Amino acid sequence: MSLQRVSAGGEEGVALRFILMNNNKPYSRHIFIFPFQWDYIGRQVSQKGDLSYNERTDIDAFDRIFRQETKLERSFFEIRDSHTRYNEFTYFYPFVRNTLYGTRENKSVYFYELEGEGGTYSIDIKADINRTYHLKLTKISVHIFDTGVGLVAFSLLNDLYTQEHDILRINDFGRRLYPQFLGSEKRLNAKDVFLANSISGHIASLDFYEDFSRFEDEVDHRSPFLPPDHIRQVFGYSKTDRVGDEWRKFVFRDRDERRGTIRISPIMDDRMYFLSYYRNDSLADRVGMKQGMICRAIRNVLDRGAIDTGYLYEVGEESNFWYRYMYGDGNSKGIANSDFQISEIRKATYSRWVEYGTLIGITRDSATYLSTTRFGVLGAQFLSMYYQMAILSIVQRAGILRFSGEIANLTQNALGKKKRTSKNIKELYESYIKFLNQVVFREVTSQIQGIEMYDLFQKAMNIERDAKALDAEMSELFNYLEIEEQSNLNKTANLYLPLALLTGVLGINTLADGWFGSLLGWLGSDKGWHSWNIGDFITTIVIAVCLYFPIRYHIKTKNK
Repeated sequence: MSLQRVSAGGEEGVALRFILMNNNKPYSRHIFIFPFQWDYIGRQVSQKGDLSYNERTDIDAFDRIFRQETKLERSFFEIRDSHTRYNEFTYFYPFVRNTLYGTRENKSVYFYELEGEGGTYSIDIKADINRTYHLKLTKISVHIFDTGVGLVAFSLLNDLYTQEHDILRINDFGRRLYPQFLGSEKRLNAKDVFLANSISGHIASLDFYEDFSRFEDEVDHRSPFLPPDHIRQVFGYSKTDRVGDEWRKFVFRDRDERRGTIRISPIMDDRMYFLSYYRNDSLADRVGMKQGMICRAIRNVLDRGAIDTGYLYEVGEESNFWYRYMYGDGNSKGIANSDFQISEIRKATYSRWVEYGTLIGITRDSATYLSTTRFGVLGAQFLSMYYQMAILSIVQRAGILRFSGEIANLTQNALGKKKRTSKNIKELYESYIKFLNQVVFREVTSQIQGIEMYDLFQKAMNIERDAKALDAEMSELFNYLEIEEQSNLNKTANLYLPLALLTGVLGINTLADGWFGSLLGWLGSDKGWHSWNIGDFITTIVIAVCLYFPIRYHIKTKNK
C-alpha cells in the first residue's frame, strides 16, 4: 500500500525527478485524502446496523465488488530493485508494516490505484478572484482496511503557480467536498467564501466535473452527503449516473442500501485531509530568521529569557502565511488573536530544521511542508515515509470514530432487546482488541525525527485521548452485557431453587410408604411405570423441566 509502483515509470520516478530537476519545478505537491467508512450489506435486513460488525467489514467482499465497478486496479507492494521502496519499508517497525503495506500475503489492507499521462485537476474559483488553477493529477489511490474504513487520495502536482496565495487557495478550495453551509436567498453562498465554483479534470478513463448544483434542490436530512463527481467515479459511477441509481453497487444513502451493495459514509466534514509540500527559497530562508537585527549583547539578554522574539514563522509577517498554510485558510486567516496564533503555531510546528529553511506543520486536518530547492530530499520523503505516517494516523482516527459509532448502535440495539445483540457485542469487542494491537501504535520507527513527527500526528489528532475514551465506552458496553447475562442466570437459578427443594423433599423415603404408595398400589404391577411411586413421577417431571429451560435459554441467547 505504497505510493510507489513496481514499474519504473511509477511514483518512484516522479520522486527522483522531483529532487533532481534544476528548473525549480514543480513548485508544490498536494495530496487530498477522503477518509470514509464502508459497510458491506451481505444479506437483506431492515437496516445495516442489524448486521454484525464482522459481516459488514468483509474485505474480500469489498475487493470483489470494487474490482467489478471501478477503473482502478489493485496493486501489491514489492521492493524488488527499488532503493526508495526499501528505504521506506525498513523505516518502519516490522509490526507497523503489516498495517501500511498491501503485500500479496497481507489480507488486512488492500491498495488500488489509477495512473495516466496528462491527468488534470482544475479548481475554478469565483469568490473575489475569479480564477482557475490547473494542476496535474498524477494518481488516484484507494486504501481499504479490514476495520471498515478506507481512504481515497488524489495526488496533484503544481508546476505553474509560485506565489504564496496561490498555494493557499489550491489547498483550501481544492479539497472541498460539499457546501459547508447553504444561504437563505442564494443557496450556494459558500462559493463566495471557500467553496470552488467547480472542480473538474481527468486521468486515464476518468473524466469528472462537479459544480455542486445538486445542493440547489431539496436535501434529505437522512442522507445530506452528496459526494462530488470525482469521488463517485472512483466507486464506478459514470458522468451520467446519479446517487440512487439502482444498478450501482456503491451507495451513499440509507434508502439505497440493499443486498449486495456497499454503503460509503464520510468520516470527516466538508473538507478532505490534505498534505502539501511547497518549495520557495526566499520564503523558506526568511522563516528561519529571528525577528529583528540586534547586537550580540542584546541577544545574550534575550537568550536568558527576558524577551522572546521568536522566529519569523512564529511572530513575524511570515507567521500569517505559516498559520494559514497549516490550517488551510485560503482567502483569509481564520483567527484574530495574536497570542493564540503564536501558541497554535508553536504547538503544530516541527522546527528541527528551521535554520536550514525547512518547516513541517501537522494539524488535525493537514500535514504541510515548506522547504528550499536546496533540500530536495524532503520531497521524496513527503511521497513516502511522511505520507505513510499521515495515512496511519488518519486510519487510527477514522477507526476510533468507526468503533464509537458501532458502540452507539449496539447500545441502542441492547436497550431495544434486539436479537443477536449479545453475540454482536462480543464480536465487536474481539475486533476492537485487534484494532488496538494492530493499528494503534505508540511508536512506529526508531528514527528520532520519525518519533518526533509521529508524536505530533498523535497529539494533533488526539489519538491517545480518544482511544482512552473509546476504551471506556467499550468497557461500559461490555459491562452492561455481563450484567444482562448475570441477570438472566439469576432468573434461571431462581427458577431451579424451588425445583431443587422439591426434588430433595421427594427423595425422603417416607413418602413412598405413605398414602401416595397406597394410592398407586391399585395398579398391581411391579414392572415399568406402573410400579412408580409419586416421587418417581414428580422427579421425572423436574428433570424434564431442568433440561428444558437451559436448552431454551441457550437457543434464545444464541439468536440474540
